[in-house]
Amino acid sequence: MDENKSNSDAKFRNQVLESFATVTSKLTEIELNGRASTDEVWHEPRNDKRKIFARVRCNVITVGEIDTVKQQFDAELFLGVTYKEPLVKGLTREDVDWDKMWSPRIVFTNAEEIKKMECKHRIKPADDEHGEPDVYFTYRLRATFKTSMYLKTFPVDFQKLSVKLMSDWPETDVEFVKDTNIKDSIRMDTFSGSHEWELIPAVSAAPIKGNREESSSHRVYPVYHISMYAKRKGLYYFWNLTLVLMLIISLSFASFAVAADQPEDRLSVTLTLLLTAVAFKYVAAQSLPPISYLTLLDKYVIFCLVFQCIAVCQNAVASVFTTPESIMLFDTISACVMVGVLVLGHLITIIYLYIANRKTNSIIQNAIKEYKELNVKIDKMRQVRKEAERKKQEVKTVPANDVHKKTKRGKRLKRNKVDASDKQELLGEGSEPSQYSGEL
Repeated sequence: MDENKSNSDAKFRNQVLESFATVTSKLTEIELNGRASTDEVWHEPRNDKRKIFARVRCNVITVGEIDTVKQQFDAELFLGVTYKEPLVKGLTREDVDWDKMWSPRIVFTNAEEIKKMECKHRIKPADDEHGEPDVYFTYRLRATFKTSMYLKTFPVDFQKLSVKLMSDWPETDVEFVKDTNIKDSIRMDTFSGSHEWELIPAVSAAPIKGNREESSSHRVYPVYHISMYAKRKGLYYFWNLTLVLMLIISLSFASFAVAADQPEDRLSVTLTLLLTAVAFKYVAAQSLPPISYLTLLDKYVIFCLVFQCIAVCQNAVASVFTTPESIMLFDTISACVMVGVLVLGHLITIIYLYIANRKTNSIIQNAIKEYKELNVKIDKMRQVRKEAERKKQEVKTVPANDVHKKTKRGKRLKRNKVDASDKQELLGEGSEPSQYSGEL
């Protein structure tokens, strides 16, 4: 009896100790989770309280796969950010502790997955000894970016592929501006989606004005958008969907070859074609994301389905007529109306395609024009700066005697020296000037 009691007490004591051990481990885990990590970085604001204007330039190295269903695209970018920093004056890149140095804290807000990113720093000297040097941050990243695609004109649409930058500092501390010292660029030879898309040789980059209402706090943060343009090649969908659907609905007229007194045979033809058109609707839906509006291809598929339904209704109504004359008259009128509807529907589709394509080309041409005009302005400004630097360098390298000659005082001294030499020649070499030399 005593032995059983002692065993039960030992068992209870062990359970209590295990419970205490469990509670202790949980408390330790909670403490560790609430403790700041060792690699946590605290970003200090600037001591001088000055607003930094970050000059941004970009080079689109490659544009990869464009996924319409997931509404995302792959891209590799080179990004350069330059800003004035007086704290690095007189220092080299190796002298600066970049982990403790103030930075614009750029984040890519629409990056779904960053596969690779390299960040480097450099110091650009000032133009003169009294100026402030520039800090030059470079980012090279390869990532997948989310983008909102406008698909109303699918499959002849064009998309604006944007990379969105944002600073973790508010607009009172940092503002993004376009770097006008060097032009943005995009490489066309590395585009891997040329089988489905046509990449436009233009890139637009501009700061976006923040909206306080869209911010989750009372602050507004600077945003910068880098956008590329791609136009879809719609021939794949024309040959594989549109043309096949057009042939299917054209076969609906084959039902008129079946006698009207056999409605089951007529309906078997039209209903089979209707089910085939429905299957093509599901094929077309697989090429699109779940969107709440109709694309151009959706409208055409729905038109084909409605036309097939009209053919089914015509076959059903034709069985009501009893005399051959009335059946033939009804079939003739129905065939003419159906042909008119089919031709009118395709005419409207062609006109809509023409208008949409013309509007798309206009937007693309305007983007290319603005890109080229901006590049011309940047090139002219660069030539002006080079010419000013060349003249400044020439002034520094000209000898002091030549500079003295170019001044008014130098020209006057040179003229007096020539007059004195002429008088010396009149007096004769080696002779002393007489008292009448002044009259000469």
